[in-house]
Amino acid sequence: MNTKTLIAPPSAFANSGAISEANLQLLLQIGTRLSSTHHLGDLLSFVMEAATELTNTQKASILLVNQRTGALHFTASTHDTGLESFVVPMDGSIAGWVVQNGRSVIVDDAQSDDRFFASVDQELDNVTRSMVAVPLITQTGVIGTLEVLNKRDDSAYSKRDVTLLEALASQSAIAITNAYLFDQSDLLAEVMHEIKTPLMALTSASELLSRPELPQEQQTAVIGMIQRETKRLARMTKDFLSLARLESGREQLQTEPLCIREIVSDVSHITTSQAAKRGIVIVIEAGDDLKDGQVIGDADKIKQVILNLVSNAIKYNRENGRVTISTSQDGSWIRVCITDTGLGIAPEDIDHLFERFYRIPGSDAEGTGLGLSIAQQIIEAHNGRIQVNSVINEGTTFTLYLPIV
Repeated sequence: MNTKTLIAPPSAFANSGAISEANLQLLLQIGTRLSSTHHLGDLLSFVMEAATELTNTQKASILLVNQRTGALHFTASTHDTGLESFVVPMDGSIAGWVVQNGRSVIVDDAQSDDRFFASVDQELDNVTRSMVAVPLITQTGVIGTLEVLNKRDDSAYSKRDVTLLEALASQSAIAITNAYLFDQSDLLAEVMHEIKTPLMALTSASELLSRPELPQEQQTAVIGMIQRETKRLARMTKDFLSLARLESGREQLQTEPLCIREIVSDVSHITTSQAAKRGIVIVIEAGDDLKDGQVIGDADKIKQVILNLVSNAIKYNRENGRVTISTSQDGSWIRVCITDTGLGIAPEDIDHLFERFYRIPGSDAEGTGLGLSIAQQIIEAHNGRIQVNSVINEGTTFTLYLPIV
């Protein structure tokens, strides 16, 4: 190791580096705010804001351990460019070292530290000079790490900075765990709310059918409605169970070397008849640099995601339109793009696309609103990411990034 570092268990700095009365009051205020913030995104943003204020730091990041895969990834960052789901190796990164050892670390010269994971700086076109990383610890163990990078005045980090960050991390770890639990109960509440609509429709239909004076043609229409709402309930139940298993970590991936081209070809064959009904052409563009086995993952789950995106591209496309599925290598990623020639998605809708139960106004009322949320969960479980770009009246592109082994 070519740089000076200070390492210690989480409580070792407690009696060194005195905390001012003002900072003590600030920590108390932060604790009150953390205990009353249940939305995970808001919570993480507040933790990073507090971390930078407490240590007079330029930037902060929170990395959490994925319960399904055991991988460490960025969950939130104050960097301008989003790093969500960017995977950081346990071996070969300062954050990974902190998680594995459960100890805090001060790094005075990050660039010359053997543990520094330089790919993050390359991704952001950033230069990390110095940093502090502290573990996020709960009763079940270390769930991640809180990092601050580069003092605003270029001074060195002190033991006092570590003391303040450890106090913040201690409160934050509990709050993050509670936010996950709250999120689960919130999901159940959302599901119950969504189920009300088809249940009310079925109740009304059964009352109508009980009337002997109901004309035959209306009986046929009511029966059709019952069939549609029953199918909708079945889809919603299936999607909800799938999402709940993914979010809780109970969904186990059946990993194996994948042939992305074969998966894309299968999806194309499956959706050909759906596309033909609307005169839509499906085009596959496979990059010459694509090789079998570059990605390790669950073939059925990846096919489920691509199939969902291609089906949506057909459903929301123009008559006689085009859907292009392209595959290529992009650095250390395999990239799969699904592009349609539809009407496009408004910016205000793109911001909500991956939220549970979100439906674009005027879109298919029979959808569950869970498909894209499930797709995102599956891709993130593979340590990948999913992005969307759209231009009104031109079309939309969903892009999957899967890490190369």
